[in-house]
Amino acid sequence: MPFITEEIYHLLKEQSDDLSIKQFDSVGAVDDKNIAQGEILKNVISAVRDARVKNGIRNKESINLYIQSDNRADYEPLFGILSRQVNAENIAFTDATVEKCINVLVQKDKLFIETKTELDTTAQKEQLEKDITYLEGFLASVEKKLGNERFVQNAKPEVVDIERKKKADAEEKIAALREALASL
Repeated sequence: MPFITEEIYHLLKEQSDDLSIKQFDSVGAVDDKNIAQGEILKNVISAVRDARVKNGIRNKESINLYIQSDNRADYEPLFGILSRQVNAENIAFTDATVEKCINVLVQKDKLFIETKTELDTTAQKEQLEKDITYLEGFLASVEKKLGNERFVQNAKPEVVDIERKKKADAEEKIAALREALASL
């Protein structure tokens, strides 16, 4: 509906040109920090909303969110948006596991969702065990690939480094999930 857009453009203030033929300035430099923060925000909001659905917590019910992360500076500017998007009364950092909470893993960061609703830990335990089983299978496939000397010798060094990073990430996630399972 470009004609409606054009009409609104001219009604906003007196214009000497038409929007449909106007030349716009070239796109400036992309701010990688903003893109990274947007990605963190998207992942955290998705993870918290998924956890709410899986545990039967209504969106109207407010929660307390605790974040265990090495990158606290990345999260602090996001607290305002995050609290509105996940309906959190309080968002805070923690250095230790928070008991009687829903545990969520977002990349290497741990989220603890505290709610007033009584939690069904059996469903959460099943999901954590399922995630651990999946990651153990993934880790085994990566280790098998790295254990193949022909692959290591013939592959580009970048590819081998990526596989080693995948292995390290999977091991960290498995450890974090086991810790979350033990806290239940």
